[in-house]
Amino acid sequence: MNKHSVTLAPITGSDCEIISQWTSSKAWVYASGIRAHMSPADVESFFGRVDDEFLLVCTDDGQAIGVVSWKQTDTPGNYVVGSMIGDSEMWGAGFGLESVIHLVGMLFDSRNAHRVEFNCGVFNKGAVENFCSGIMRIEGILRDYYFLDGQYYDALIGSILRDEYYAMREPSSIVPSDEKAAARLVLEEFIKKNPIIPHGGSDE
Repeated sequence: MNKHSVTLAPITGSDCEIISQWTSSKAWVYASGIRAHMSPADVESFFGRVDDEFLLVCTDDGQAIGVVSWKQTDTPGNYVVGSMIGDSEMWGAGFGLESVIHLVGMLFDSRNAHRVEFNCGVFNKGAVENFCSGIMRIEGILRDYYFLDGQYYDALIGSILRDEYYAMREPSSIVPSDEKAAARLVLEEFIKKNPIIPHGGSDE
């Protein structure tokens, strides 16, 4: 779960146009379970109004294809995340799962997350497949959680804990082991030639 063919980037005002198009497509329904038709101005206002934080999902060549979000709960270290691949031509390529893995890694590595939570409607086949991939633990079913196409649908809820995440990730996945060892050798050689003197002390 270490290689990514997508990147996450800050959302700017100019991105609200394409996000507006996504909210008027099936992508928003699959991601949220509701229909929404937001103008670019509505999108920008929405981002400024909610507590969630958002990042743009881009392919390696810089093409914007979706959005991920995260929100800290009242419990320290706990987050709820979401994702949407807005470009339907990109569905089925694994970009949604990769973007979530990328986001989860950021929360554990940089935000000291303890628990990251997910949920999805059982009408969303791609999201259900991700839930069943083994990366997260399914914790339960929320009955009649979404109302879509004239009927109610259940939702899945699941999570991954910090220890579980690091147990799945290959060691040295961020910085290669040989690079870490080389950096340590440089430091050791420097200290041999330039001993560190405690503050207020002397070398006599």
